[in-house]
Amino acid sequence: MKKLSTLLTVAALVLPLGACMQHTYVLGAGTLDDEIVYKHWHHHWLFGLIRPQLQEKVDIDKLCPSGDAVIHQEASFANGIIDWLTFFIYSPTTVTVTCAGGEGDAMAAVELSADEVMAIASDPRFHEAVRHLAPQRLDELEAALADR
Repeated sequence: MKKLSTLLTVAALVLPLGACMQHTYVLGAGTLDDEIVYKHWHHHWLFGLIRPQLQEKVDIDKLCPSGDAVIHQEASFANGIIDWLTFFIYSPTTVTVTCAGGEGDAMAAVELSADEVMAIASDPRFHEAVRHLAPQRLDELEAALADR
């Protein structure tokens, strides 16, 4: 009988540590690069069944403007330890988001001829944009146009 109770105690301690959960969601073309733009614990209660309504929502459109992302949610070893220590009352998971192009980078490669660049640089709307977005560079723009 003592052997059975020891075996059950060991099983009760070891089995929860071996259990883990993973979900991976691929948006758009996904991403092969490992640039993590978001990594936080998300909180759950009672064996992970209840998620608080006030919890932070992950805004993928803001994090990954290209639309290509991978969202990975897992119960890591550290999450499992916390889960076990709280007798499964508090069950955190780790959510990680990686993006193609990185945080806030929505870029495209564009090749312009010298005439096309000159047409853009000479446009008054471009001058207004530079004045508004980077006023410290306005002198450089005007000097470049004067040299041309």
